[in-house]
Amino acid sequence: MNLFEEIGEDLFRPLTGINKRKYVDLLALAWDKCKRMPMYAVEKSTIFDMAEEYFLGLDEQIELDDDEKEGLDNGSSDARIIATGFVRRLRDTGWLIEKEGEYEEESKIAINYKVVPIIKSFQEIVSPSIITYKGKLFKIYSMFEHISEHGSPYEGVLKEASEDFDNLNQALRILAASIEDHINTLTSGKKPEEVLEFFEKYEEKIVVGSYHRFKTNDNLFYYRTSLYESLDKCEDTLMDALVADYIDTERVDKEEATIRVKELIQKIRMDIEEMEAIMRTIDDRHILYRTRAVQKAQFMLLSDGSVKSKINNLLRFYASEIESKNDIYEEDSTCIYDVFQIFGQNYFDSSSLATPVKKRKATPIDLMLMGEELDLDLVNEKNREMMEYIRNALTSENVNAYAKSILEGKTAVSAGHVFEENPDDLVKIIGLFTYQNSPEREFDIKSKDTFVECNGIRFKEFIVEGRKA
Repeated sequence: MNLFEEIGEDLFRPLTGINKRKYVDLLALAWDKCKRMPMYAVEKSTIFDMAEEYFLGLDEQIELDDDEKEGLDNGSSDARIIATGFVRRLRDTGWLIEKEGEYEEESKIAINYKVVPIIKSFQEIVSPSIITYKGKLFKIYSMFEHISEHGSPYEGVLKEASEDFDNLNQALRILAASIEDHINTLTSGKKPEEVLEFFEKYEEKIVVGSYHRFKTNDNLFYYRTSLYESLDKCEDTLMDALVADYIDTERVDKEEATIRVKELIQKIRMDIEEMEAIMRTIDDRHILYRTRAVQKAQFMLLSDGSVKSKINNLLRFYASEIESKNDIYEEDSTCIYDVFQIFGQNYFDSSSLATPVKKRKATPIDLMLMGEELDLDLVNEKNREMMEYIRNALTSENVNAYAKSILEGKTAVSAGHVFEENPDDLVKIIGLFTYQNSPEREFDIKSKDTFVECNGIRFKEFIVEGRKA
């Protein structure tokens, strides 16, 4: 579906003309009046009074484009007439809706409910809200901690957590993308010395507002293990309750509900991994743009007219005159040659020059002698070992084949039982658990709360089942 199938084709025309700033101001004022009202509607006179007061406050001659002049007397300067024309244009292009009043009630002007997300986006750009990252993570953590006690585990926990992760990761992506502008703003207009001093206290000066609220690695590290354990329970002991709640909420059959719940659980796992990646990017961006700002300040210090700056500029000019490697060895006739002859080779001390490296002489290349003929038995043995390694490698094909072999004639088998009978298959059993979320797997894994202990090895029990088509 296209956006303009929901809104009018002319919706954005008022925001592209000569009075676009005034229309945005009027929309902001109208939204402030209507956002808490039932149906986003207030009396018509309230909107006109608001618009008239706005134009009176501008105290300037309003220039109108051709669309705004329609229905108005050319050259009119009456604030009420101009306000009426602007409000009417917002109505005609779809931003506002005029509603007939009920019995003995005045007509009303309402914000078009379809464009409410657009207006809220405008407000978010101008005055972005501060996301309390730690608070959102703690909320998700708390919901999962008590999911078994919740009457609606799907709607009240799983679905809610998924939406919170979407909002949280979106806010983190915006944070990562804004770091460069944020550092540029904080360092803009400062002298090089001030910038360098500023970055000596980087953590307390740069990491402010939304930054210091989210010590990313610490917070996610604290909650990560618990979140993964809760998701494991969702796939095991809580699956029936989640599916039942999904059926009741979304009105679908059990088969589809089971698939959707599993997909949602996997999606939340991926959200956690995505958050970790974004956090690493945030840390990297801080270091990158802080380093750039410091390097820029240091460069400015070398361009401030001091002796060090002058020498730096001379060297840069000297380098710009060198176009090829051969230019280095040609006679120097530039002004730089005379300048730098002031400093003799022994200016500092007689040992300041390195000993010249003696150039190597070219030597003839010896002919390579033919080696002994290869031992075919040794080659065959190495090939056999390589094929054996490939057969035992933990690939999806080998893991599926192993699962099929231990399930032959059975619907399910425990990993502990397999390990007790074949202790040498530990690596293959680990492969089963590792590939449990692979889309190419031909089996399913169900974790248990018990543990297996055998031959000095202890691991959490799980059941291997044949995957249903």
